[in-house]
Amino acid sequence: MIRQFKHRDTTWVDVISPSKEELSTLSKQYNLHSLVENELSTPSARAHCDLYDAYIYLVLHFPCCNFCLGQEKSSNTQEVDFIIGKDFLITIHYEPIQALDEFGQIFEANLISEDAKKKNQAGILFSHIILSLYKSLDDGLTMIGNELRKAEQEIFSGKEKEMVVVLSKINHELLDYTWSLKNHADILSTFDNASEIMFGNEYRHFSRKIMATYHRIYSTLENLKEMFDDLRTTNDSLLSIKTNEIMKILTIMAFITFPLTVFTSTFGMNTIHNPILGMPFDFWIIIAIMLGAVTSMFIFFRYKRWL
Repeated sequence: MIRQFKHRDTTWVDVISPSKEELSTLSKQYNLHSLVENELSTPSARAHCDLYDAYIYLVLHFPCCNFCLGQEKSSNTQEVDFIIGKDFLITIHYEPIQALDEFGQIFEANLISEDAKKKNQAGILFSHIILSLYKSLDDGLTMIGNELRKAEQEIFSGKEKEMVVVLSKINHELLDYTWSLKNHADILSTFDNASEIMFGNEYRHFSRKIMATYHRIYSTLENLKEMFDDLRTTNDSLLSIKTNEIMKILTIMAFITFPLTVFTSTFGMNTIHNPILGMPFDFWIIIAIMLGAVTSMFIFFRYKRWL
């Protein structure tokens, strides 16, 4: 599906899951290199930035941001391919992206007109779009941070076992963010150099703003990862303490019941040499001996501070 937006002399073409016919039409209309056309036909395995004579070809991967919305993700990352010319911008992605849909509505309303009189409109349009994509990631990280704070409250309220699954899901999301964003710095650095050649030195303001926004997002991600590591360590420690307490109680119970079992089995033997059996109140004597043994062991455990 192809959507086309036009603002003054700048054209933005947004393409979702392009067919071969659509790619061929775009390639002829904007004089795209055959290598670019072939790569656009399927998702790319790696992010990169290439400078051609009339445009910059940029591929970036973004993590999905629907973890805290209770939705199932069809994939862990979403790819966006950018083809940035002097008077046109083509964005190609292979599934709907909410941030691009929302920006399309803003673009139609001409809400970016504050830059309308500046040069390099396609480059400026690209900066607005990628900043919108990073803002959506910022919103997603905020929701993950809220989930971490909820998990912290649950951990210290005695729900360590339930939090193991919750923390594993949060870790999955953080890993998706890390794998998607870790190479953006190098790609954006390459784009900074390419954009200077394509749009001139005056475009540095926009490329540096993109870099600054990315570094802020990645710094937030690193802080959340540190917070997650601390919570997981705390949760594991509390679980270990609970497990050790249970094992201690079970060990003490086994230590108490085993001698009593041997004791009762001994008195249950059918033998004439048992000095207690046959005496008056023999049953109560045996019960008293067992209770005395249990009491002595509890006193010993308390003395050793095992209880």
